[in-house]
Amino acid sequence: MGSSSHERGSASWSELPADVLVTVLEGLAIRDLCRWWNAASSCVRAQHSALSRPGTPCLLYMAAAASPSDPPAAAASSTLFSVTDGRPYSVPLAAGASIREGFWLGASHGWLVTVDDHAEPHLMNPVTGQRIDTLPSVATVEQVRRVHDEGGAVVADMYTVYQYDSSLWVYDPANAATTLDARELIDYLYVRAIISSDPSDGDCVVVLVYWPDYQLCFARPGDAHWTWIRPPTENTQYCDCAFDGDGRTFYAMRHDGAIHAFDLLGRPALEREVVLRSQVQGGRTATNYLVHAPWLRGGAGGWLQVWRRMGATEHVTPAAAVAQESAWRTESITVYQVDLAAQTLVEIQNLGDHALFVGCNYSFALAATDCPGILPNHVYYTDNEEHYALYSPQCPRDIGIYNVGDGSFRQVQPPCPWLNWPLTTWIMPSTSLLLSI
Repeated sequence: MGSSSHERGSASWSELPADVLVTVLEGLAIRDLCRWWNAASSCVRAQHSALSRPGTPCLLYMAAAASPSDPPAAAASSTLFSVTDGRPYSVPLAAGASIREGFWLGASHGWLVTVDDHAEPHLMNPVTGQRIDTLPSVATVEQVRRVHDEGGAVVADMYTVYQYDSSLWVYDPANAATTLDARELIDYLYVRAIISSDPSDGDCVVVLVYWPDYQLCFARPGDAHWTWIRPPTENTQYCDCAFDGDGRTFYAMRHDGAIHAFDLLGRPALEREVVLRSQVQGGRTATNYLVHAPWLRGGAGGWLQVWRRMGATEHVTPAAAVAQESAWRTESITVYQVDLAAQTLVEIQNLGDHALFVGCNYSFALAATDCPGILPNHVYYTDNEEHYALYSPQCPRDIGIYNVGDGSFRQVQPPCPWLNWPLTTWIMPSTSLLLSI
């Protein structure tokens, strides 16, 4: 009783004993996390390893309004569905984020790479609501330029996109160009994005896979422009990327299974190293993913490839019960271990204690012992066929769980239904705060 109420109220949450913090933080649901608990968590995690284990993998999606009478601004909300407790949680989008568009390019380390109505990229944490607006402008991508009027003034939301020389595969501003508005540029340019690490740690690299022809560029928050990675003379068609543990080297996989490594700080700058030569192409409907598997490092280099085959099925839209459209469904998933010494892929049917999460997110693996509730030796997947999703947003999304051991599939059905657009993605929610903003 010797302390005043003010003194009692000024105590820091981080001063609580570690075991008490573990108990309280683990008991909080996503919707219960507030700024004070986020700050306490960020402070204490650095000091107590018990708070540093992986979080709960969730599906992030846009959910329809609870009532048709809801105002337009509330017509959709972002929702996290926990695969371990089977519960949906509504989460706020950051101030300035477009509820109507709800467009994101990918999820990595608990953060999203989003695109606003002006085609500009941002980083956003869907749990804390924080946003980083210091990524370079889309107009600094090598093939994109702003449109100017006759007086030299910038025309808002209009861009010129330059094509490649089809024989040399190099950028040439003398080539024919296409003029697009911001919405058209979003649909044309962006394919997916990958973040090297949690942006709240103070430094990260964002890699864009973009059109034309699935090229690569990267930037850090605060950079003046996107750095283009000049493609080799042959067709590249990169489909997925992953970072090694150092955060300085990233690995890009092509549709044909080849893997290229790029040292972001090396000299000569961005020289390509062929880690794995081209493999047999699986077909136009194949979607391939690259997963870092450090538990395999002593054997085959610590990398897995997941090859997913899609097939078309008939789908009846609710608006027109007679009209039928082609909906894609996963027909098969094959997991390969990368054998760098033999330069081959070896099919495996046992992931041990691990589960894989693939889709439009950063492809990642989790150990079931670190995350009770996930199924070991399974692949959790969402669809990320960008052209199918873009041009057939009314068709149902393909989201499910694949048993690597027996080859069986089952669909994921959260109680709160998702909208078909934007693409549902896997995410590991992060409660770390950028305390400087």
